[in-house]
This record gives sequence, C-alpha cells and structure tokens, in this order.
Amino acid sequence: MGRKHFNLFLFACFLTSIGFLIYSFRAFSFPIDISLLLFGGLLLFNANHQIKSETASFSITFPLLFPVIAFYGPAWACLLASWGSISLDEFDDNSWPVFAFNRGLLGLSAGVSSLVFHHLHGIENLVTALLAATFTYSLVNAIIYAIARQLQQPGSSISILWENQKTLIPSFALAAFFSYAYQTFNVFGVIGVFYLFITVRSGALLGHLETNYRISLIRSLLRAVYAKDHDLMEHLENVAHYSKKLAKRCGYPRWKLQLLDEASYFHDIGKLEISDTILKKPERLTEEEYAEMQNHPVKGMEFLREIPLPRTHKQMVANIANYHHERYDGQGYPSGLKGEDIPLEARIVAIADTWDAMTGSRCYRKPLPLSEAVAEMKLVAGTQLDPKLVQDFVAIIEEEGITQPDAFN
Repeated sequence: MGRKHFNLFLFACFLTSIGFLIYSFRAFSFPIDISLLLFGGLLLFNANHQIKSETASFSITFPLLFPVIAFYGPAWACLLASWGSISLDEFDDNSWPVFAFNRGLLGLSAGVSSLVFHHLHGIENLVTALLAATFTYSLVNAIIYAIARQLQQPGSSISILWENQKTLIPSFALAAFFSYAYQTFNVFGVIGVFYLFITVRSGALLGHLETNYRISLIRSLLRAVYAKDHDLMEHLENVAHYSKKLAKRCGYPRWKLQLLDEASYFHDIGKLEISDTILKKPERLTEEEYAEMQNHPVKGMEFLREIPLPRTHKQMVANIANYHHERYDGQGYPSGLKGEDIPLEARIVAIADTWDAMTGSRCYRKPLPLSEAVAEMKLVAGTQLDPKLVQDFVAIIEEEGITQPDAFN
C-alpha cells in the first residue's frame, strides 16, 4: 500500500505541473524568443554536468533559470525547468514514476517561484522579489521532495526542509548575477557567466589535462599490478573485456560504457594488499586465510580513497570494488546486499569475474571446459548471480562466441 501511495503521489505531482503549465499559458501573455532555446540548452548541459564537492552539492539550476522566471513568466519557467533539466542519470534506473516526479517537482518549483516574483512587481522591486522567488523555489522543492521521501520511507528524516535553505544566499547572489548579465548582454551574457562559473568551480580550463592525467593514472596503476602479479593483471583485463560485452547486451547506458570499462579494472585492486602466500596458495584456504581474502573489497575501497579519481568515475568504481562479491540471494560479502539492491555495474562485473575464475588458469586448478562453465553459470543464476544477466551472458557465448582480450602492454 505504501508503494502504491508513493507512486500515486509522484504522478500527481507531474499532473499538477501539467495543469499549472496549461493554466499559465492561458492566463498570461508569453513572449517567444530564440533565447529560450539557448536557455534550454544551457539547462540540459548543466543537468548532465552538475558540479559537486565531496561534502555537499550546490545546484545552479535556479540561478540559471532566473532570467526565464523574471523575463518570460511562469509558463516558460515551468516548461524549461521541467524538460530543460533532464539528466542522463535519470534514465539509468528506468523508473518512469520517478522521472515524471522530477519533471513535476522542478516545473512547479520554478512556476510558483515566477508567480511570486511577478506578484511582487518583479524587476521594479528586484531585491525583494528575487529574495521571495529564491525562497519560494527552495521551499516548494523541499516540501514536495520531503513528502515523497516520507511516503517512500515512513519516518525518514525531513532535514531536507532545512538543508535546502543553506543555499539561499548563494542562489540569490548568483541569480542576481545571471539577471544582470542577461539585461546587459542578452542570453550570451548568461552563457558567458555560466561558463566562467563552471570554469572557476571545476577547473575546466585544465579539463584536457585532467583527462590525460586520468588515463595516465589508470595505466600506471595497471603497470604496477602487472609488475606484482601477471596472472592478476590478466584477470583484470579479462573481467573488463567481458563486463563491457555484457553491459552492451543488457542495455547499460552507452554513454557509460567507457567508464564501466575503465572502472572494472579496479574491482580486485584490494588484492594488492593480500599476501601472495594466500593469493597463490594451491591448497584449500584456512578459515583465517579465507576471511583475509574476503576482506579485499574493504581494502580496495581504502586504497581507492587515496586516488584522486574524476567525479564521473568515483561512484561507479566504488560500486564495483565494494560490491562485486555480493550475491543475488543476499549471502555475499562485505555488506550482504540482495537482488537489485546490488548496483547494476557490480552485478555485471560479478558475472564477468565468475566466468573468468572458471575459464581462466589458476594455480590451484585447470580452466573448466566451455560447456561446463556455461552449465555452472546457469546453476548459480538466481543464487550467486543475477539470473537475467546470466541469461544475457550465456546468450553472448552461444550467439557470438566470446574471446579473450589482447594481453596488456
């Protein structure tokens, strides 16, 4: 019943925003300008490149929307906030109720904010009207989101009502800056201020150097692994190769495939801190040795905290390194996650990891024949591994064949 009420509220929020949009277009005059398309493009870019720090995040969606709120009215503010702020991440979980809710949440926040701004005589009374608009956007956003959270998880914290208020002053200041830029230089002034802001905040001037640094860092780490353990390096290569094949097959977002390919190399990075006497022991491990081996995801996470990975990689790398030994039935380690609570990229890598463990050479056994490995994969589907992903992986083997990647060089 709780889930039903939650989904009903999500769609109700979306339908309310549609009603508000229709009412606004009928009740108010609305100018049409090519600038609106440029604002929409900026919002889309911003939604997919939100700038976040390690401890907090500050969205500039409202400041970027403010010239639309001030000069184009509630209808356009609602429309652009709803559909101009779609993030690629929203498509990852294929949750249409949540997607619809996000459209309604942003649209209502911006539309009501614009109503308040113009009710207080807008540009003529800029400071007071902007303060009220900023507060209204934040409050409407926080209240609707807090209600959704309560319906989803009864008893959850409503601190979001207060957390959002921490951004009121910077939102107000940046919105005023965007407004001045728009009045002085039209939408191109807003574009200039926007890129200046993200450049200062994210170090974008050095973006191309950061990309080269990331690639060099990954290669250096892999060479370090290769120098320590050739077999481990080969295993990392194979898992990355199989993971990318499976990800393509199961519909993983194509724009994330390269990130997944790079992140999967880190899945066993914690084994660098496991003794070779355990890693290469030909006999069965003792309970103490097995417990030490099970600790490698935790060691991997500790190791990765010291690496300045790009923000785009951090969460994916953490999901893979920490959760690739979780089991679909909840009996895995280190957190005992179950089913789809295990991040998708971790479930993908778990299958690639299991396959290579069976078909690759190990110091304690010979590789299994292909037919036996396939049979074993089917046997553990639904217990150890995600059954749908196992089905996809077996289909790859049966339809395309699956080959070993080239050796690392």
